[in-house]
Amino acid sequence: MSVTREERQFNEDCIQDPAKGIGNSVRAEALSISESRNYCDNGEETSDNHTGSLSAYEAENTMAKLSSIPIANGKPSNQNDIIPLNRAKTRFMSPKLRKQRKKVLFRFVLTNVTLAAFVLSVLSIYWGAEYRESHFIHKVNILTVIQDESSSVSPTLVENLPSIIEGLPCTWHIYNASEYQKQRKINATEINSEVIRQIYREKYWMALDVKPNATDYFYSSLTNSSVEPFNFTKYFQVVYETGREPLNMKPTILPHMQSLETLYQNYISTKYLPNMLSNINGSVVPKNIIGASKVNFDYMDYRPWTNPTVQSPLQVGMIYCLILTFFQIGFYGPLHKEMAQLLKPRSMIVYRICISFGTYFILSLFFCTISAMFQVDFKAAFGRGGFVVYWMSTWLLMTALGGANENVASLAIAFCPQYMGCWLMFWIISNIAPSFYPMVIHSSFYRYGYMMPIHNALDIYKVIFLNTSKHTLGRNYGILCAWVGVNTSLFPFVMMIVGKKMEKVAKASAAAQKERGKE
Repeated sequence: MSVTREERQFNEDCIQDPAKGIGNSVRAEALSISESRNYCDNGEETSDNHTGSLSAYEAENTMAKLSSIPIANGKPSNQNDIIPLNRAKTRFMSPKLRKQRKKVLFRFVLTNVTLAAFVLSVLSIYWGAEYRESHFIHKVNILTVIQDESSSVSPTLVENLPSIIEGLPCTWHIYNASEYQKQRKINATEINSEVIRQIYREKYWMALDVKPNATDYFYSSLTNSSVEPFNFTKYFQVVYETGREPLNMKPTILPHMQSLETLYQNYISTKYLPNMLSNINGSVVPKNIIGASKVNFDYMDYRPWTNPTVQSPLQVGMIYCLILTFFQIGFYGPLHKEMAQLLKPRSMIVYRICISFGTYFILSLFFCTISAMFQVDFKAAFGRGGFVVYWMSTWLLMTALGGANENVASLAIAFCPQYMGCWLMFWIISNIAPSFYPMVIHSSFYRYGYMMPIHNALDIYKVIFLNTSKHTLGRNYGILCAWVGVNTSLFPFVMMIVGKKMEKVAKASAAAQKERGKE
């Protein structure tokens, strides 16, 4: 019996490489089946050479053998070492990816609609904080106390001042000396100090205090050569505090007083002074006329802002403080996951709370140390203990902010981790919008800021750094403590919800793995 060339090659392959020989054998069977099918599909009868070909059923079994031959290092291996087939990649517009393209399109539309809604709703809170400030400027209260009440000269120097004020924005509260004494229940010598105290207590944003005998001295300077030229700064004093709004007082509030100064200057130089000069019967002192025409108010900044470095902890530093409380969640994530498998629920809650509070305690110390490194003065209000007050206040702020972050982040990780960034941006904007700009020139919507952690911490920091009024400290610390208490109270319930969700996910994963094992 003659041996064909193919049989001889097969025998050689089996001797040299058994795996290759088996593979060639199965491929030969598959090729024979394929040729047989092609022949029949063309409508031609099979020849005698094809009568021995495998049936379709046998062909499928043969192809299955071809795809499941276990090979390792070029040689047949154990059945347990079967190499899985890799899915072939294709182009995006392939007909096979029609379902996936629909999925991509749906996700694209949903994502952009969600982000657009987020931008329009959340970012509008920040943009709106500076929108139409002039529309709300009437809520700025300004005090004017006129102590000048001359009986010998008419009209007085300030007789027309109320009518000038009427045309200005803001709400001006105008009193003469007797009215103000009656309202505040003080005597005449206490008026000046009481005006300053009212500004310090934040009853008014600024005050114009017109001192007594201004008109009499103005007249004497024009008629008596032995009298010094009249100086408006000695009789017209403006009291305000930059420390109350370090970045907004001078550009936003103070210009309205400067507008009054300009209008009053125009009134004195064009109307009042010419009329008085025409009514003087005797000689006029020419050298004093120039001084009498220069209207300049004395601007007294009762709580000045002299160190620009203070802007960092009072502004952008507050945002960094919030973000830092968010970072610790990611750092502790793997550890919390490991400990959750070892601790009982109650112990896990206590462990999480202790870890968070301890981290905020240490983190707040280094956060405050940055201000000390750059020579920010902590002694303005509390002396040498100022740094400790600043540290403890920052710890309280971080605990208030971080507690909310931890609760929301835990829920987001369990249910919708893709919205973690949205929460962080919302938490930042909702805190800084009513805090970084004067709430008095905001819409009433922003009054929610009185309960936000950063707004209350900012009031505390102004006391520490700029020695502003302490009358709101009780409320500020109380609100921060309330945030800590509420967040800590909600944390066990959050852990309960997250635990149930994770349990469901674990059961579903185990069931799916079991089904794959059966297959």
